[in-house]
Amino acid sequence: MLSVTITIADLFEFEGGLAPAQRPDDATIGAMVQRQFQFLPQPISVQIEQKAVTISFKEESPAAKEEAGRLAARASKRAAEGNYSKAISAWNRALELQPTLRGARLELAMALVEKGDTDGAKNQLIEVLRLNPQDQWACVVLGNLYIERENDLITGERFLRRALDLSPHDSWALNGLGAISAKRGQMDEAIKLFETAIASNPELPNPHHGLALTYQRLGQMEQAEAALDVLFTKTKAQDARSMSVFANGRALYAEVEKALAQRQHSDALKAVENLRGEAQRLSGYPVRVAETEFKDTTGATIRMAWKHGEDHHLLLYRKSYPPHLLTHLMAHELTHLRLESEARKIGKNRFFSTTTATEQGAMEHMQGDIRRIQRLGYPGDSVQGLMKSLFVGLAGFLYNCPLDMLIEAELREKMPVLRAAQFESLMFMATEAWNATSQRDIRQVTPSLIFRASLAMNGAFALFLDQLFRGATDVASRYQKLEAFGLSQRLFQHWQSRQRQLGPGDEYALVDEFADMLGVRRWFAWQPDPGFHQLTQSPSKRDTTNADLLKQKHPAAVRHFLDTLKRYDKMPVEKVGEIAFEAAVLGRSGLDYASPEPKYTLKSLPDEQFTGLQLMCLMYAGFKRIAPEHDLGVDLNEPFLTALELFQQGDTKS
Repeated sequence: MLSVTITIADLFEFEGGLAPAQRPDDATIGAMVQRQFQFLPQPISVQIEQKAVTISFKEESPAAKEEAGRLAARASKRAAEGNYSKAISAWNRALELQPTLRGARLELAMALVEKGDTDGAKNQLIEVLRLNPQDQWACVVLGNLYIERENDLITGERFLRRALDLSPHDSWALNGLGAISAKRGQMDEAIKLFETAIASNPELPNPHHGLALTYQRLGQMEQAEAALDVLFTKTKAQDARSMSVFANGRALYAEVEKALAQRQHSDALKAVENLRGEAQRLSGYPVRVAETEFKDTTGATIRMAWKHGEDHHLLLYRKSYPPHLLTHLMAHELTHLRLESEARKIGKNRFFSTTTATEQGAMEHMQGDIRRIQRLGYPGDSVQGLMKSLFVGLAGFLYNCPLDMLIEAELREKMPVLRAAQFESLMFMATEAWNATSQRDIRQVTPSLIFRASLAMNGAFALFLDQLFRGATDVASRYQKLEAFGLSQRLFQHWQSRQRQLGPGDEYALVDEFADMLGVRRWFAWQPDPGFHQLTQSPSKRDTTNADLLKQKHPAAVRHFLDTLKRYDKMPVEKVGEIAFEAAVLGRSGLDYASPEPKYTLKSLPDEQFTGLQLMCLMYAGFKRIAPEHDLGVDLNEPFLTALELFQQGDTKS
């Protein structure tokens, strides 16, 4: 015979309430016992004492126990794989054979939670506690169930406190109590409890997520980011049931990084302006910036002066791109410029190009695909144009893919103020890339070699992102089931083996190596960089360097500065930075400050139009606030100081 002893107080608690002040009669207690222990082998005998009850019953046969153990082991394996339906079925059969198998009953409860059967899970957990009221893990799971699924904080806390009484350092119970404190708005207490849980078990992911969520709700984004970094790098998933914590952590990380990107925008602007200055000094040419709308998902590109016969570099960014992420696009393209400038300095720069010969070779390679697409009903001329476009697109992707990895790794390491914007920007582009390649109509009209090469490079870049963000992303999972993913892994592993060995100009060898692995080495050619170029266009006249004209505009500038200072006085610094940056972007393409016509607009100040001089004043005054040490190269200091003095004296009508 086997027996279980349970207090009368526990009988009432497991019935759904607290014990009454006066002890009930034995008949009432006996009826409760018969109801609560129906799952045991019948019949049962009951011995009632003043404060406790002992229930005796017949032990299961050895054969039943052996079969139950086998079924429970199989169920555990299925649950670890995430196959909860089969696991639940096997556990139910095991418990029919051996009702006292507490471990199986506890695991069954957790599987029922995953399937959304809250009532079924609660019943199993309470039966575990009826068999052993000292089962601290059942108390933890039951407490969390009441908190998360029923928002019953009082009952949930009672079970978690019981678990801590049984095991004072239980990290799961501490984590659950932290969640209760956070729900009640007791954030300081929640942080202490999460930190205690982490100290008790540093590898448990749940309290790290709870800590990060608490910091995020407090608006302490840097601390939230740090907690999530530890979640992704220092904790371990126990089984498939732990994966939701990491999924929720990744969603939270995206929210945190978005908030940080917006909050750090002004500091990011300063860093990018400094980077632009360095790129100009190293390359010997100014960098102008202009918005455009690309035909594809390109975010930005830079036209090198020496490749286009111009007196300046031109950085073009996509007009529709999220404004607060432009700092990342600009930093990326400016790093492209720096790499090429450094290669030029030592005579190792080369120009990537496609020629008539390389195009013809690619077209010959794709003849079978061209005929297949023509059979779909597309006219021959349009197919040829499409093939040329796809060929050029792949060549550009081939050139940029390994170089972009180098650039993003460098930005992550050397420009921490851009990390949040970099994360959001790259995830935005990764989603666009996946959406483009997963469209069925695109697959139908894309030659197999181009499609496979594109998927392989997208998959390699996805693997790179997951490494770059140290587990805060799971981009590569989208590509894992695709045939090209094996090639993606080889590309990324090759890039990893080479990245630390590269000096100036060596990155071009990576392009060749990627091309060899993809089977498209003959689809492009390298041209020598002579180290100089002749201007093929007249130098731009739209500039802010006419000192005499600008000096004549000083009286008008004072008025515009007064208006600007009044506007900025009530604005948060982030908004000032947004306006100043946007004005600066327009200014790099040249502003007509001689004309009184208000012909410029800003996305950051919709429904308004500005003259060129007004934009210069918005830019100048804005940078004086967010980055006073930055030299804009514009002689407006005298009217700015005059306007500032008048503004501080309260004279805004001059």
